[in-house]
Amino acid sequence: MTAREARTGGGPAVRFRPRRLAVGDGEILALGGNGSIEHRDAAGTVLGRWMPDEPAWADHAVRFGLHPSATTVPPRGRYVPGAQPPL
Repeated sequence: MTAREARTGGGPAVRFRPRRLAVGDGEILALGGNGSIEHRDAAGTVLGRWMPDEPAWADHAVRFGLHPSATTVPPRGRYVPGAQPPL
């Protein structure tokens, strides 16, 4: 585990560029640096909040041009005992 993974709780950290989008009637959608999306009213009260691991996150993230991606798993090499690589 790297030092960065230890600080973030184990997994590699994904950073998002914080942004805000107006959605009408003074309401906004705010994208946080950790990927969370908040729906706020004109007074700044949070009406809804979604994290990247929630299914509804993708419905709101598309407004920021973001698309959910499946977690990838690194491929494992094939180990054959006693085999030598070709020369």
